[in-house]
Amino acid sequence: MTEQAAGWFNDPYGRFQQRYWNGSAWTEHVATNGVQQVDPMGASTVIPFAIPPTAYTTPADPAEQEFAAISSPGEPVAPAGRVTAFLDGLGPDARERPRPGLRTAMAGLGGAAIAIGVLIAVVGDEPNRVKFIGVSLGLMVAAWALRTFVTLEEAKVAAVGIIVVAIPTFAGAVTISNNQGGFSTGLLAAALFIAAWALPGFKSRNLLLGLGALALVGAFGALSANDRADTAKCDQYLQESDYDRFDAECPNYFDDLAGDIGFLPLGLTENLGTQGIVYLVGAGTFLGLTWRLDRRGYCGTATGLCAAGLISALVGTVLLGNEFGGTTGPLLVIVVGLIICLVGTHGERRATTWWGAALTAIGIASLVAVQIEPDSSSAAGAVAIVSGLVLVAVAALSAPIRAAIRNQQSKDDGPGSEQPNPFAPPTQ
Repeated sequence: MTEQAAGWFNDPYGRFQQRYWNGSAWTEHVATNGVQQVDPMGASTVIPFAIPPTAYTTPADPAEQEFAAISSPGEPVAPAGRVTAFLDGLGPDARERPRPGLRTAMAGLGGAAIAIGVLIAVVGDEPNRVKFIGVSLGLMVAAWALRTFVTLEEAKVAAVGIIVVAIPTFAGAVTISNNQGGFSTGLLAAALFIAAWALPGFKSRNLLLGLGALALVGAFGALSANDRADTAKCDQYLQESDYDRFDAECPNYFDDLAGDIGFLPLGLTENLGTQGIVYLVGAGTFLGLTWRLDRRGYCGTATGLCAAGLISALVGTVLLGNEFGGTTGPLLVIVVGLIICLVGTHGERRATTWWGAALTAIGIASLVAVQIEPDSSSAAGAVAIVSGLVLVAVAALSAPIRAAIRNQQSKDDGPGSEQPNPFAPPTQ
């Protein structure tokens, strides 16, 4: 840990929640639930058998916990609050990111395939809402029983795959009638996914949290899409001179045109696309929560929200980019990509960082192509070369900026600084 900046980190000896690393060695300054104290054992490498009752129940392995910061280097230890207490109650999965494994992937996909197969076999060639509701409800109960009473790990993982299929099926069967659902379907699915994530059985399965967050954004996106579909339907009635159906189904049509309904003025939504705005707002919310949770060390919970944020950002960018076109669309893609990159870099999330970098590269290439308008192979090559040079320049400019910010934070928050951190250990 010789290259790690000074700050509060998981106690490698397992005696307390956090121990202060001074930049070169562990110190005797520790903290639990925001309360700082001095460990009488100091920085001894001997792990005692007895630990304080307020510390973690399982001693941390120094090799695994050395770089697992509860908070960013130099950040004060925050007292435990309701949100922190709830997340801690979810168990280690709230802090730890899921480890990829062949067994987990195969068993989860197997459970999803089993659920789909049961739905097809039982519903049969004459599907109806009652059958879908009954089968999906039975699958949810079976999945919960597997998680609760079966000790075989593969069966527990398969249960997650089953619930991933059963919840949206149940939500759709309950809410969709006459091919109309949308908002209510997404809202019910989101509530069920989040409840499964928070309650016993599937508690702390962060995949379910991510799916719930995504379903919630999809619900509001569908709500805005339905509004625009109604407008298109009323336009068609006018074009066909079908005034009877227009009067029956479009009583508020002209009020809508005046911008009297909806949470955004119609003139704005016609230019930007309400649905794209909804997805980008959702993406910003989820990525912001990811940033915050990563700072507090709840990397597992943050992973579920990060996945939802990435998908929402991609969908919203495509929708708004299509509405903008020209130069503004690529600029939007660049901005969204850079934000995703920052979130990924901050939380040391490799896939997120690369996803954001790829989106930024696409936006830069599109912007250069709009300016050059290539009409030959040499012009197309020039687009790629200029785009590459811009990307390298962005990378070169970002490195010193990040280094300066990191150094400034270390000076401001570290022990002995001009503005001492009230939670930092006193200088000896």
